[in-house]
Amino acid sequence: MPRPFRFLHTSDWHLGHELHGHHREEEHDAFLSWLLDALAEHGVDSLLMTGDVYDVANPAVTATQRFYGFLREATARCPNLHIVVLGGNHDSAHRINLPGALLGKGRVHLIGNLPRCEGALDFDRLLVPLPGEGGETMAWVAAIPFCRPGDLGAGDLASLYAEVIEAAHARCEGLPIVVTGHLHIAGGDVSTDSERRVVVGGEEAEAASLFDGRAAYVALGHLHRPQDVGGTTTIRYAGSPFPMSASERRYRHSVSLVDLPSGGGPVKVEELRVPRHAPFLALPDEDALPIEEVEALLAAYDFGQPATPGSFPFLEVAVAVTRPEPGLWARVSAALEGRPVRLTRVRQVRPEGAGDGSIAAREEALAVLQPEAVFAELHARRHGGPPEEALARAFAQLLIETETAA
Repeated sequence: MPRPFRFLHTSDWHLGHELHGHHREEEHDAFLSWLLDALAEHGVDSLLMTGDVYDVANPAVTATQRFYGFLREATARCPNLHIVVLGGNHDSAHRINLPGALLGKGRVHLIGNLPRCEGALDFDRLLVPLPGEGGETMAWVAAIPFCRPGDLGAGDLASLYAEVIEAAHARCEGLPIVVTGHLHIAGGDVSTDSERRVVVGGEEAEAASLFDGRAAYVALGHLHRPQDVGGTTTIRYAGSPFPMSASERRYRHSVSLVDLPSGGGPVKVEELRVPRHAPFLALPDEDALPIEEVEALLAAYDFGQPATPGSFPFLEVAVAVTRPEPGLWARVSAALEGRPVRLTRVRQVRPEGAGDGSIAAREEALAVLQPEAVFAELHARRHGGPPEEALARAFAQLLIETETAA
């Protein structure tokens, strides 16, 4: 009996990501080196990366070099490996597509935006055949990247997926179909500190309205916690390879190894845990403490002996306050001076019921504020209530277009 077709699903690498000014190149290098070993060790036929290759639309040259270097090493080390890379909401579609002009048609497929030809969907690019070890096509990918509002034309997300899946079903000749997406499916678990709720048309998608049992597996990107989403088939977020914020420190970051049995049958999914190169710490671990107790805690804490600066732990500190304390960062930094640790955030935590609960009263750092929450609060202040649904949708579309313009 022929062996199953095997692919590895990963997403949300965020190459070039910095955490409050701290670079993360060493973590990315460690992950990509581990991933190369995993591809070879597990005999993977195809690698499927479902978006957010980069952290920003215009990444540093070092981030693009890291990505291109990985593609070169993966195709050289695994001579039969095929790679499909999709654009995400953090990516510039043009930057993802760019190397395709050099690579041509071959083993690497780069799809930064929804491909169209004279206005119609370009199924020759959207539908990618995946060969097995003998060179024969064993599965098809309906490679749908992150869709910006303008990608849908007069239709909606459900009609787009229906059209693509119908075309894939007609072309696949009974072979398994893998459907992709980079979006937020209703019911998915979100990290509020590092993920933005990406929507198309201002509405969360329902899995049941997009995917049906004709897809053997649905490979999703955007949410950072590896997780399954309920539906009539296997629908899965691969998650990010390591935490993007302290709120993700307890996630089991991994990649998904997927076997599609020949001749049908249940799909097998195995999580391959990604080794964590740098720990994420939140101190105190439970309730916030007054600054004097925090200083004593930090002075006594054992941060270990990390081998390189890139493996120093990241640290978020919570301080209990009853009034504004503008000097907290300086005091915490002084308590950590000379220690092998990277401070990312000092949270001021007020007693429950203190203040008016507004964003301004919470003294949150700009980096952790969600634009949707700020907009809703300002609208409520000025107009006495939340924005109407149409206005909220328009604001969501404006956010997407602003953040992905490149």
